[in-house]
Amino acid sequence: MDETIFNNIIALVTKHTGIIPRESHKTGIKNFIEKRCKELNLSSMLDYYNYLNNTPNEFCSFLNGATVNETYFFREETQFSLLKEKIFPELRIALKGEPIRMWSAAASSGEEIYSMYLLATSMGLKTHCIASDINTAVLEKCAKGEYTANSVRTVDGAKFKNLLAPYQNAEKTIVFPESITSKIERKQINLSKREAVFPANTHIVFVRNVFIYFTLDMRKSILEKIADTCLVPGGYLFVSMSETALLDRSILPKSLEKCSDGKIYYFRKTK
Repeated sequence: MDETIFNNIIALVTKHTGIIPRESHKTGIKNFIEKRCKELNLSSMLDYYNYLNNTPNEFCSFLNGATVNETYFFREETQFSLLKEKIFPELRIALKGEPIRMWSAAASSGEEIYSMYLLATSMGLKTHCIASDINTAVLEKCAKGEYTANSVRTVDGAKFKNLLAPYQNAEKTIVFPESITSKIERKQINLSKREAVFPANTHIVFVRNVFIYFTLDMRKSILEKIADTCLVPGGYLFVSMSETALLDRSILPKSLEKCSDGKIYYFRKTK
C-alpha cells in the first residue's frame, strides 16, 4: 500500500516539475515524508498524500524538500576557464560596455551565479545576473549569500578560489556583503511549465545538472523555449559536461548549434 502511495507522490513531483527522480533521489524523498509525518502527527504515507493534495503551503515545502540542490563554487571549472579566456573577452568587444546578461536557470543555493558574477567583475565587466530555481528555500539562501566551507572544493574550481578569498573567514565560511548579494536578481521559475517566463535578451545561460532528470520531450521543450525567448543571437548555453550527449540534434532547435573548444562543449544560438 505504502509503495503505491509513494509512487503516486512521485507522480506529483513529475507532474508539477517535469523531474523524474532517480532511485537515489527517492530515498531522500522518503526520508522527508517520514520526517513530515512525525512533525504533523500523521500515521501513514496515505495520510500525508491526502494532506499534500489539500494543503498548498505543504506542497511548496514538499517540493523544496524533494528537489536536489547539491552544488559548489566554480563547478566544472573548465567551463569557467572558457568564459574567462574566450567568451567574456568576446562579449566585452561586442557589448561595448553594456552589461552581460547571465542566467543561472537551476541556481540552487546560488554558488553558480555568484561564480559567474565574481569572474565577470574581476575582469572589469558589467553584469545583470539572474538566479532562478523552483525551490524557494534555496533562493532564500542565495539571497543571504552565506556559505559553508563545503561550497568550495579542493580540486574542481580551485583555479578560481582567489576570487572567493576576500569573502572567507578563518573557518573558510564565505559571506558576501550586500554590495554583492544585491547584484543577483532572484526568481522562482519552474522550467517545466509552459507559462513560465524565461529572462529575455540573455547572453549566457547555465542550465546544468537538470536535463538528466527530464524526459526527452521536456528537454526538447525547454531547449526550444531558451532558444526562442531567452538567448540573444550569438548567445551561449551551457549544460553540465555529462549532459552534453543527452542533447543531440533530434531535440536541439535549429537555431542552437553544438560547439566545442577542445574538450569543452557548449551550445550557441546562430545569428
